[in-house]
Amino acid sequence: MTIASTSSSTSAELRNANRRRVLHAVYEQIGISKQDLSQRLSMSLPTVTQNLKEFEAMGLIERRGLCESTGGRKAQIYHFVSDARVAIGAILLKEFYRIVMVDLYGNVLKAERFPTPFARTPAYFEQLGQNIRTFISGLTYRPDQILGAAIALQGLVSHDGTSVIYGEILKCTGLTLDEVQPYIPYPCVLIHDTEASATAEVWAQNDLKDAVLLSLTRNFGGALIISGEVHRGRELSSSVIEHMRLYPNGRPCYCGRKGCIEAYCSAYALQLSAGEPLEQFFPAMRQGSPERTQIWHHYLQDLAIAINNIRMLMDTEYIIGGFLQKFMDDQDFLLLARYVNQECPFQSAPVHLRRSVFSDDAAAPGAAISLIKQYLCSF
Repeated sequence: MTIASTSSSTSAELRNANRRRVLHAVYEQIGISKQDLSQRLSMSLPTVTQNLKEFEAMGLIERRGLCESTGGRKAQIYHFVSDARVAIGAILLKEFYRIVMVDLYGNVLKAERFPTPFARTPAYFEQLGQNIRTFISGLTYRPDQILGAAIALQGLVSHDGTSVIYGEILKCTGLTLDEVQPYIPYPCVLIHDTEASATAEVWAQNDLKDAVLLSLTRNFGGALIISGEVHRGRELSSSVIEHMRLYPNGRPCYCGRKGCIEAYCSAYALQLSAGEPLEQFFPAMRQGSPERTQIWHHYLQDLAIAINNIRMLMDTEYIIGGFLQKFMDDQDFLLLARYVNQECPFQSAPVHLRRSVFSDDAAAPGAAISLIKQYLCSF
């Protein structure tokens, strides 16, 4: 490489770095003048102005309002346009699928549920694509404003997001993006549902650095978060905590083995033990049913064993999320923490449990947020 080409490359890197810093500074502020940007970033005013003009042309930044005058001409205030780009997320489940749209801050702009059972057929994906188009059609976004559609499903997904390498719950092992993409007029990607949920948690909780997400949905899910990022294994996606063995030769699991965490700690496992829908189980338990209380405590004890086993490898925070956590009150969290601490041989280290910020499954918004993250990181 010649000296001239090295200098050119360095200049391009500097321009890109300045461009990224300007955009992210406006993104993180609720209104800021270019003079304040220049001071905050220690960047020349012409450089700031040039980048602001570029992002204005892209529709990502707009001028709105004036600063309070301290003498002289009032400075214009620049704002990030939250819905300059939007992303679609969907979660495909056995009984239904849910579609959401989020803006560049991850805010859910629209959400809709469709009571269509999953089927690996062209008709199913054609209907999914039609519903996505109808979902968007009532809004005012141009096609170029839509970043794409991320499809979350219950299955392990390849690193490039193009195929399902294991999908026993939905019977979709081997499903490829080629079966879905023709029916959706936007770029598509597949994502493991638990990875999507963990992505949403990290996005919503800025202080979340190292943690384990335990998603207590119909099927149990777990994901590892390290340094504020969802960890992706070599082949097993974010993780498959649900298939760690809790009881050798215990209850059968859909994976074909026995005694997995899934068979004891999923919301469906609790419902099977209760013999009734959880919407009926919890109110009756709260009213003092001793049989239901015993079932619930036994469930929490099994969950505590699972948490303690994971904790022996990674002593960090544990996020309790998914469908089941909305039925849990503060006393349930205290009881679960007590059971975990009883399992731990090191009594000086109390477990740290955190409630999910999502009242229900976070996979659909998390899938969309994965596209938002990718877009913002492209600058």
